[in-house]
Amino acid sequence: SKQAPTRLAMMITPAPAGTEPRPTSLKSRLVALLPLAFLLSAALAGAGLVVHQAAKLFAGSSPEEKWNLGDLGLCRAEGASCHVWDCCGVNGELKPMWCNPFASGQIGSIGKARCVVCEEGVETAKEEWKVFGTNLGGWLVLEPWITPSLFYQFLSVDRKFGKEAPAHTGMDTYTFCAALGPKEGNKQLRRHWASWVREEDVRAIAQSGATVVRIPVGDWMYVPYEPYIGCTDGSLEELERALALLRKYGLRALLDVHAMQGSQNGFDNSGQALRVKWTQVSAQDPEAVTTFEHWPQRAADWLAPYDNAKGAYPPEMNKTAYDRSLDVIRKLAERHRGDATVWGVEPVNEPWQMYPTEWIKQFYWDAYHITREAAKDWKFVMHDSFRGYPAEWWGFMKGCPNKAMDSHIYQAWANPMIAKGFFDAACGMAGGLRTMEEQLDMPMIVGEWSLATDNCAMWLNGLNDNLPGYPKVSCAMVPCPEPYMGEQPGAPPDAEAPLQGPYGTGVSGPMFGKCPVGMPWGTQENETMSRLANRYFKSFSAGHGWFFWNFRTELEPRWSYLEAWRLGWFQKNVSDYTSDAVQGACDEEPPAAVAKPIVSVEAVFDAATAETPLGDVRLEGAAAPVAAAVCVAAMLAATTFAFRTWRLHAAPPEPDEYQELAGHTKG
Repeated sequence: SKQAPTRLAMMITPAPAGTEPRPTSLKSRLVALLPLAFLLSAALAGAGLVVHQAAKLFAGSSPEEKWNLGDLGLCRAEGASCHVWDCCGVNGELKPMWCNPFASGQIGSIGKARCVVCEEGVETAKEEWKVFGTNLGGWLVLEPWITPSLFYQFLSVDRKFGKEAPAHTGMDTYTFCAALGPKEGNKQLRRHWASWVREEDVRAIAQSGATVVRIPVGDWMYVPYEPYIGCTDGSLEELERALALLRKYGLRALLDVHAMQGSQNGFDNSGQALRVKWTQVSAQDPEAVTTFEHWPQRAADWLAPYDNAKGAYPPEMNKTAYDRSLDVIRKLAERHRGDATVWGVEPVNEPWQMYPTEWIKQFYWDAYHITREAAKDWKFVMHDSFRGYPAEWWGFMKGCPNKAMDSHIYQAWANPMIAKGFFDAACGMAGGLRTMEEQLDMPMIVGEWSLATDNCAMWLNGLNDNLPGYPKVSCAMVPCPEPYMGEQPGAPPDAEAPLQGPYGTGVSGPMFGKCPVGMPWGTQENETMSRLANRYFKSFSAGHGWFFWNFRTELEPRWSYLEAWRLGWFQKNVSDYTSDAVQGACDEEPPAAVAKPIVSVEAVFDAATAETPLGDVRLEGAAAPVAAAVCVAAMLAATTFAFRTWRLHAAPPEPDEYQELAGHTKG
């Protein structure tokens, strides 16, 4: 509402001259308690923070392992020690946020703690470099929604094969190779690779002002395994072709391990969507229909099998899987370390937030040293595991050179809003990036983002599937394009056919030759996209740069870097973050008639502590009980925070408590 909220308005007015003080009412007494309530809640919150840091410092990683600081302030744990400047500051000055123990010794267990900081003491967040570019997604790691022409051939397999449909359905790189076999799969992939990333695309990316390109790769390219053996032969040579093109046009590359064996997040973009459950459903017809479910039991088994029933991982990682993943990083670094085109490596993309943080940190720490040993000048970029808040990363890799953190920011999954809602949200993203950089000394990169404001892109949430409740708007339908690679089985889809199976739990797919795409912003589409893009550019300049997802798509311009640039949604030089259009983007059209409280907090304190009678203070409507309730809630929250912090660090939580905490922090 653009009108001031009168029911909760708080007003302070003097008593008329010559009047007797009114008897103290319940409302006025509540007002008198406001300053005390505010001060008490602040004190409790401060106490909670003190308990939080003290517990982290002294509790250790298990009840049996307490930190021993010693006379000189050495940061020590049983069986391991660190230099004083590593963990506990200089000359014994305690800096508990620098002490970051996590599992070592036996992999995956809470064992001996070890330091995860570097002696160099480099303040990386203060470095002035920035990167601007896009992703070569849907190329070496397949995603059906990016290149649907490659996957139309799997429509109607439920009718063709019935119960055997799962063995003939490709919905990611893994099942694509499994369904087609090594010979036919490799034939189609070679045609796809050559047609999807072309020299003209790389040249246009360079002309747009980009500086670095993020290239998703699969782990099978460096440590082959079934069903990729034979099917993906030639993928490394294709990567070398792309690196040569980048070199030719003055661009550099971030090699992003987008897919790990067992799937690090359960998405199709991890190489294999987990866990897809195929069922036979019969309504009234005697013949059952083959359908599948993914989202209700999605999981990720990269470092250990996830127990859907318990909602938790086992206590220990799979050592074989862990060592194999490090071997992938080792072989990648050894193969490309002599190529100056390579700017850095991202050891794993989007690891699921349900993994214990200690597992992710341990993998990053070990992969970092493998990378430094082979190519010490590469940037080491770590995805935040969907936990992009400082408390999760305190002190991690403090002082280590050539590091950065990657956060993926999308509004495509947001609830429907007017354009201004998306604009404001885009402008508000700068604060989180700035906080991470300042508090963690961690350069922040937005490794994926787009201009999409809805979830309409066909198969965005999986082949012939969708998240429950999505899309939340009515999508536009456009003619499905001709296949980008020329001749291709099943492409384009049959113009006479309705929605075809196999069906997932949601609806998304071609119908009568038309494909769903994002709903345009009417006659304001170009202006809306341009204004939104400049706001993103402005916010992301608070960090160390960005990579747009994706460089191109078959259907969706809001997900296509090159199309957005050609349409003028992006400024001519995308790396010019100091331009007037970018710097002034979030200053445009300040909101009118913002509701403001009629009185300040200072006025409340002044009134409550003044010598004038309490009767001189008057609250209108329901302000008094609401204000009191807010203060009581604040005190309870502060007390709970202090207790939960002590409980968390004084003794390790039980598995169900880990799950509860993960549920709270997920959003």
